[in-house]
Amino acid sequence: MTVFCNAIIHTMTAPSARAEAFVVADSKVVFAGSSAEARVFAGGHAEYIDLAGKTVVPGFCDSHLHLYMFGAGLLRTADLLNCASLDELLTRLSDHAVRYDGPFLLARGFDQSKLVEGRFPTRIELDKISPTRPLLVTRVCGHAMVVNSAALALVTEAERAAGDVDSGLYTETAITPFYNLVPPLTEAEGEEAVRQAAAVALKSGMTSVGTLLDTPDQLGAYARLRRKDQLPIRVTGMPPQTSGDTLHAHGIGTTFGDTWLKLGGAKFFSDGSLGAYTALMAEPYEATGECGTRIYDPDVLKQRCAELQSKGFQLVIHAIGDQAVRESLDAIEFALSQSNQDNTYHRHRIEHVSILPADLLLRMAEHKIVGAIQPQFVTSDTWTGERVGEARAKHAYPFAAMRSAGIPLALGSDCPVEKLDAFLCLNAAVNRHAWTPEGGLSVDEALYDYTVGSHYALHQDHYLGKLIPGYLADFVVLSDAPTAQNLTSLTAEQVYVAGNRVV
Repeated sequence: MTVFCNAIIHTMTAPSARAEAFVVADSKVVFAGSSAEARVFAGGHAEYIDLAGKTVVPGFCDSHLHLYMFGAGLLRTADLLNCASLDELLTRLSDHAVRYDGPFLLARGFDQSKLVEGRFPTRIELDKISPTRPLLVTRVCGHAMVVNSAALALVTEAERAAGDVDSGLYTETAITPFYNLVPPLTEAEGEEAVRQAAAVALKSGMTSVGTLLDTPDQLGAYARLRRKDQLPIRVTGMPPQTSGDTLHAHGIGTTFGDTWLKLGGAKFFSDGSLGAYTALMAEPYEATGECGTRIYDPDVLKQRCAELQSKGFQLVIHAIGDQAVRESLDAIEFALSQSNQDNTYHRHRIEHVSILPADLLLRMAEHKIVGAIQPQFVTSDTWTGERVGEARAKHAYPFAAMRSAGIPLALGSDCPVEKLDAFLCLNAAVNRHAWTPEGGLSVDEALYDYTVGSHYALHQDHYLGKLIPGYLADFVVLSDAPTAQNLTSLTAEQVYVAGNRVV
């Protein structure tokens, strides 16, 4: 039995709830209260750890990211984040081509609107970097890609025609044939990718994640590590909706698994991204005169959502543009109308909800549909107002209004779209950015939604996200008491999972 005492402990029974001490035994919290009460509870034979007034919070939970993809990128993908010019981007690609001798060259992370030239790289420019090895250069959002001639030569004529052959630019589903060409990681590489990605998560206090399962081999890597008792963090894997029928046939649905590894909701994409002009808007973009990309016919989306709900799946729908959110709400409401339970049972989610007018906000609140938000989009997508216009920009990322209306919020990074850093996420949730300074959460609210809220979205708030008796002892000792002014300078000084220190 271990007593952690003399601390400011956010128990998370409410955003403002505090204690001085808690006691851990057999990987769980068994008492929380004052330091004096904890000593009486534990008796004289316990181990005592004096935290010298430090702040303790439950382990953070990133509710939406691509952990395996991020880890694979650490192993073999060039990082193009924060490139300021095409020259810098092409230099990074050239350096990567020299260092990495694999059959494919991969890169990700640029934002063409933040390059001095204000445009995508071209196929011809990529050919100069790699005339023979296929080169796939993916925008930061993952919804647009530029490829070289060697990559184009490997796909069919119809697949080439789905994008712009001259420029090498492909978006949305037209990207898939190129990704399908990339050899998968070996089993050993996949496990190493998970370890490396998890190490980054733990460094800033994330002890649980909700990760998208882009391919079956990703689940295999997590499962092998779990069997060997080597999974570093708690993982909830969200499979693509196309896998739902097969999983159901084997008796598998949302919440199948244990406290270390389990299945989450079935993932849909209803549109693309604002950065690629493919997020589905009710009215055209200012620059393109087009409304973006609709992935599903609305009636098909309704029926498929109802089918998967009936098979025991939570619905997880990517929707960024206002029209995509509207059609996603239509589908969720249709599915709920076929059920005897309300959404507090199913916990259906909409991911990103970047543009959320008041009428859609109220619909989400009415049904308690989870808003799985990525606060760092606010600090990265500073061009949002230019994309959608001043009137619609007022409805962008309305975190405080969502919370005030009663929408359950879950925080995440969408890594590798954004950096896997808990404190950058919290800072963006609270302080936002100069282009949209209003609508941030309080520090206590952000911490609550990054712990209890994210675990609620993953159906595990009954054993994770609080520091009270019966909950698993996953927690973080912070370098300082968190305030709106110091969030980006905070660090996770100590991180515990199941009562064991891992950082």
